[in-house]
Amino acid sequence: MLKKIHIAVLFAVLISTLPIARINSDFAQAGNYSGSSTYVGGIIWDNTTWTAENSPYIITETVQIPGDVTLTIEPGVLVTKPTYGDMFLVKGTIYAHGTVDKKIIFDGGGNSNFFNMDASNSLTVLDLEYCIFKNGNSFWYSTKSAQWASLSLKHSELYNLLTSSNMYYFRSTGHKIYIEYNKFINSAGFLIGTDFDVYAYIQYNLFNGNVGPVLRIKPTCTGRIIIKYNSFINIQGIALELCISIDQDAAKNYWGTTDKAVIDSIIYDGNDDIRIRGFIGYLPILTEPHPETPTLPIVADFTYNPSTLYAYGTVTFNASTSFGLYSAIANYTWDFGDDNVTTTSSPTVKHTYTTPGSYNVTLTVTDEFGFQNSTVISLTVLEDDVPPITVDNYDGEWRNADFTITLTATDFESGVAETYYRINDGTAKAVSVHGQPLIRTEGANNILEYWSIDNAGNEEAPHNILTNIKLDGTPPTANAGQDRTVTVGENVNFEASATDNIGIASYEWNFGDGTIGTGQTATHTYMKPGTFTVTLTVKDLAGNKGIHAITITVKASQEPLQTWAISAIIVIVSLITIIIAKVFWKRRNK
Repeated sequence: MLKKIHIAVLFAVLISTLPIARINSDFAQAGNYSGSSTYVGGIIWDNTTWTAENSPYIITETVQIPGDVTLTIEPGVLVTKPTYGDMFLVKGTIYAHGTVDKKIIFDGGGNSNFFNMDASNSLTVLDLEYCIFKNGNSFWYSTKSAQWASLSLKHSELYNLLTSSNMYYFRSTGHKIYIEYNKFINSAGFLIGTDFDVYAYIQYNLFNGNVGPVLRIKPTCTGRIIIKYNSFINIQGIALELCISIDQDAAKNYWGTTDKAVIDSIIYDGNDDIRIRGFIGYLPILTEPHPETPTLPIVADFTYNPSTLYAYGTVTFNASTSFGLYSAIANYTWDFGDDNVTTTSSPTVKHTYTTPGSYNVTLTVTDEFGFQNSTVISLTVLEDDVPPITVDNYDGEWRNADFTITLTATDFESGVAETYYRINDGTAKAVSVHGQPLIRTEGANNILEYWSIDNAGNEEAPHNILTNIKLDGTPPTANAGQDRTVTVGENVNFEASATDNIGIASYEWNFGDGTIGTGQTATHTYMKPGTFTVTLTVKDLAGNKGIHAITITVKASQEPLQTWAISAIIVIVSLITIIIAKVFWKRRNK
């Protein structure tokens, strides 16, 4: 329901940090003390312009604007007040129109009010466009309950303001108050009221992260407040508060939700306080931000890879450098410029262009509150007329078991679509389906034919032919001879025989006593008796082994008796002879 009401509005506007432009001015009582800054303060008695040439302006005491004086501030000017107090005491006119590229910045230094309106009258005018108000106390400070000024605040940004602004009651008949197309972020709000047929238009504003009631409405029967097409996002507390018993219409605003219970929780009216007999009607609501309402700062940015693009090649687009300063990214919408559009929750996406040409790729980033920003990159897609190149990793050596030859294809334009091969004139196969070629046929003359095709359809020609692929899994037959018996110290000759389909590469003997030998023939001498197993190992050219073992029995040798042994025997025989002779002699003499 739209009713005549007098409203008090709490604003808070967050603005993105912007580079401070150097600006200068002609100020009646200004002293240029630093050479680069202009110090100002006190009463301006004549119409004055603050210029970008003399910026920044540093206010040392409240600048006062009498009723018949206009202060004009040029685009790009910076105004600061580092000390406590009011920047301006206004009875006359302040005209501050910046531009999109050169905004006028008012920095309150964390402890200053911007405009004291206690001296205002029906001729007082604040006309502000493309301005930034930051780090201050109150935007509009007044101790009076009646305001006569005219206010136009458009396309501006207010953030980090600590104290609410009391803007009531506007009583200049025929005046209109415009608060439109602004951003209010992380700030205190406004109490605003109108009377005497004064209309206040609060439209197309973004309120995000504000503290306390964003708009406190204090109506009368003759004033009117229009609250429409605003976005109320992430409000810390009450968004709209009705302070008197007259209904207020707040339809066609965006609340960041369609949940009526949530919206009701941030509206304070007769449903919450029996002393308030008026109500705020907010239906119908906007389901998305009004296109003319400012949005939260969102950076839309993306890259693509590879840097040189070809038709039928895969392009990877990456928007991970996109972000919201005060919100999370919800989705990414890609218009690839070839009548293909897709929306993803992931910042990366792949795409293939089928026709060479130039394309404008548009990325639209949407945050959690529905705000959007877009960016466009123009790219060129070239025609691919160069086929891929394929190589193999076979080294020409024999293998003794089934083995795989790896084929590697390279294409620097559209990319490799598939690699094919044929073994020994067999059926053509695809690597992606059948895997890499597997050699299973024994022999020295296996043949592998292979080639690749790229995404643009270019076929590698002529095909690659790899010959003399060698595979042998059959071991040789080894023969070390017959078992034998030998004596210690005897030279034993061994002679191997072997058969193989591709040829013998080596012979190795293990004589069973800890020693080995090589060659088809070998000679060995055993130094002690015993039984020994002699093992012959034969290897062919593919590394296959043939093994045969025989037994060698080694006996001790029969050497002639040594001289000392013979002498001992003679002595023993002589002694026996003497003993026998003595025995017979004694018997005979008896």
